[in-house]
Amino acid sequence: MDGIDPAAYASSSRFSDVPATAYYAPFVEWAASKGIVNGTDTNTFEPDRPVTREEMAVVMQRYAEKLGYALPKEREAEIFVDDNKITDSMKDAVQAMQQAGVMNGKGGKLFAPKDTATRAEAAAVLRRFVEIVIDRDTAGGWAQNDTGSWLYYENHKPVTGWKQVEGTWYYFDAVGLMQLGGWKQIGGKWYYFYADGSMAANTEIDGYQIGPDGARNS
Repeated sequence: MDGIDPAAYASSSRFSDVPATAYYAPFVEWAASKGIVNGTDTNTFEPDRPVTREEMAVVMQRYAEKLGYALPKEREAEIFVDDNKITDSMKDAVQAMQQAGVMNGKGGKLFAPKDTATRAEAAAVLRRFVEIVIDRDTAGGWAQNDTGSWLYYENHKPVTGWKQVEGTWYYFDAVGLMQLGGWKQIGGKWYYFYADGSMAANTEIDGYQIGPDGARNS
């Protein structure tokens, strides 16, 4: 995204455990020279050590700051139930990434700061960063948390209850997670939701007739 020339960062004595021949060496050197990443001590980087979710939040916050991207506040600040497990010096980055919508909780209002960031999570975070921070036109609407559950945002808050999106009805629970893949009782009536979260209507499922309003006939 930043158009760097790896050849310009091909050699460095910054970290003793980053061989000059390593494929990642120029990128470590570039990120370190910009202040985006630090070593684990004065001269080591530990390139093979897994990165934690809170560390990834710090890296992304620094990336935005050093490259001049303004982090939006698309979400209300969330107090995670495991907030006391977030390293004090990293809490600002975690909150900034959460409010921007770049990083989300993992369900149950957990952030899991010390969990290893998976390759899938890293890919999702990078995509959200591009969409939300760099291209602000895609910031609203559908979003996934870091366990893959879907939410729908309006006015910086996750929608709860019924929501019609482009002519299709969906249901979101009390914390905003979309119901999908089976029957759910809502307001004393039974409804069926397909694997993509859309509500069934005018059909028969499991021997039950479902009316135009999505409710199962007794």
